[in-house]
Parts: sequence; structure tokens; C-alpha cells
Amino acid sequence: MNKTNFIIFITAFLLGTSYTIFKIITGEKIGFNEFLFFSMLLMLYLPTITTKIERNEEEKRQIAEKSSKISYFLLLLFLFLAVLVEDILTGEINTLLAGVLALGMVTLPLVEFFMMKKYHS
Repeated sequence: MNKTNFIIFITAFLLGTSYTIFKIITGEKIGFNEFLFFSMLLMLYLPTITTKIERNEEEKRQIAEKSSKISYFLLLLFLFLAVLVEDILTGEINTLLAGVLALGMVTLPLVEFFMMKKYHS
């Protein structure tokens, strides 16, 4: 990451953190926008660090494949925990969240099936 990008990242991070702290002090609710801002900031920053690590193309492909699969299963775990916590707290299961969990559970096997069919044809 070059110096200019780093300064932009730090500035954005400090502005976002300051605004969030200001909202906490003034008693305002911290909402979706704050979570989204920090998530997007990290989403843009982390790949710039990762690309500096020298690897050959085959290693990069394997790393991307493994990290994608790990991320998929972690996301499924988080969705399952969200459905479970919602059920414990309210006594009802959020239908939309349960539907997304069910869709997530079949996504990887379905995509793998279609990719296998594509490469066998």
C-alpha cells in the first residue's frame, strides 16, 4: 500500500471513528450505516495488504479457493447463530433469515454440481 492510500485510509478511519464516538456521546443510536462503513473500509483495505505478499499464481489460486470456502462456512455459522439467537430471544424464528440460511446451505453444493457438469461436458 503506497503512502497516499494509507493516508486516505487512516483519514477515513479516523473520521468514521470520530463520528461514531460522537453519536455514542450524544446518545444517538448506532445503526446499519456505521457497521457498513467500517466493513467497507476493511473490505477495501485488507486486499491491498494481501496483494503485497509475493506468491506464484498457483499458490494465489489455492489460497483464494481455501479462503473462499472457509468464509462460506463461517458465514453459514454466523447465519445459523443469528437464527438461533433470534429464536431464543423472541421465541420465533425469523422466516427471512431462516430462508437465507437454507439458501446458503445449498448454494455451495449446487454451484459445485454445475461446475462439475460444465467441466465434464
